[in-house]
Amino acid sequence: MQLNEYLLIISPDENINKELIEIKCEFRDNYGCTHTAQLKPHCTLLNFAQYQNMENYLIKRFDSLARSFSPVKIMLDGFGQYPFHTIYVKMEDDKKLSKMVKVMRLKLKPVLKGFEIFKTTYLSDPHLTIARRMTEAQFNQAWTEWEKRKFSSSFNTSNILLLKRSVNEIDFQPQGNYKVVKHFELTGQEEKEQLTLF
Repeated sequence: MQLNEYLLIISPDENINKELIEIKCEFRDNYGCTHTAQLKPHCTLLNFAQYQNMENYLIKRFDSLARSFSPVKIMLDGFGQYPFHTIYVKMEDDKKLSKMVKVMRLKLKPVLKGFEIFKTTYLSDPHLTIARRMTEAQFNQAWTEWEKRKFSSSFNTSNILLLKRSVNEIDFQPQGNYKVVKHFELTGQEEKEQLTLF
């Protein structure tokens, strides 16, 4: 039975993506951060492992959850870091994103129990990664230059995206690249339907 790693993410719009990819390329070219330009900018809401035979059920659950949330406005403001390996763009929201993740944790906890080695993780610190897996020398050089750099923008996200890649069940190492499973629209429809009942 195939085991997969799944990511549930939100992504900025194309204009912000372009800006962030340019910054990622600066990190690659100026500091030798080879991992930085491999993934498009995104914010991971949920990371978990699950067997393939559960996928259709999960799709239905995510679809229902997504329809219960309205689109979210995300503000981007400056750079942050996890010493001594990651630099990211800070994200702020009007608490809708935090609420979404809290509801997901509550609704999905019985289903996504995780594995001893591969724990299910939920978003706790919203951010868009610029560079990760940096050496301490790369980090120190880059952070000195980027700590006070200005970056501000905003985008509305009206969907969330589920990605997957296969995992070796023996050592839980990922195999290959992520593939798109499905987009889920944030419509707020079920939220509206619930309000009309009262």
